[in-house]
Amino acid sequence: MNKGLTITGGVITGIFVLLTVVGGVLSGSAGENLENIDDDPSPYYTESEGGNATFTYVDEDRKGSVAFQVLVSLDYVDSDEDGFVDGCSDYNVTVTDEDGTDVTADVINRGCVFDEWTEEDQIHDGLVISAYVCETFYGKANCTINSDYTVSVTDSNNESVDFTLFDNDAYAVVMLTALGEDLGGLLGGLGLSSFACCCGIPVGLILLIVGLAIGGPPPQVQMVNQFHMPVGNQVPVVGQMPMPVGQMQAPVGQMQAPVGQVMTTPGVPEQSMIDIHQQDFQQPPSNS
Repeated sequence: MNKGLTITGGVITGIFVLLTVVGGVLSGSAGENLENIDDDPSPYYTESEGGNATFTYVDEDRKGSVAFQVLVSLDYVDSDEDGFVDGCSDYNVTVTDEDGTDVTADVINRGCVFDEWTEEDQIHDGLVISAYVCETFYGKANCTINSDYTVSVTDSNNESVDFTLFDNDAYAVVMLTALGEDLGGLLGGLGLSSFACCCGIPVGLILLIVGLAIGGPPPQVQMVNQFHMPVGNQVPVVGQMPMPVGQMQAPVGQMQAPVGQVMTTPGVPEQSMIDIHQQDFQQPPSNS
């Protein structure tokens, strides 16, 4: 086992497993927020009084504003299949500026259009868009910033009809902000989890498996100097000649005879080497 590679693979795998969990938590929380987002438009409703409602046109970024919607009480049906909500064209919408001048032709777009998508998911329950006022983002309505406009609705008998004025621009800004935050968290969490699962964890596992499979570095051979102690644990002196095998060492305190000199025993007459050899040859052989 390669210890270093194994530890590296384990650490990388653990980190990316943790990132996968974090990404899953983030995406799950963002998804739940998207499901529970408050898309109720009623806080942006202004109810008319006596068939009239006034609003102030604003465009802070000077890039255009989504129109105010004039909503009338009708069922969203098209029984004659002419592409318009039944009875919607019976209402007449007019707009005047601060001076009381009729500016309907410059600021209004007709509504009442029927489509199946809106029928399936109606944002305004029991209400139908009769007209759009001051559409400057998608259209070219001639509305002056920070000016007040008064909307009036009458029926086919020219009698005032109460309606609801919906600030679609303010509603759209709030909804887009909430969606942007939640979508960002959802996509970020999914991206983090995907990257960790597809890239980080496999790399860590590969390193871990390789580290377990291959061997580690070869062991280092250590040279050990062993001193062989002589018999009797006597350490030889540097420069001393080793003693031949079988030779008796002279007793302590006794001088060793110089080379070529025969050692004598006290009380015994000295003999020359020749005499000694002659004695050896003159002795009869033993009967052993």
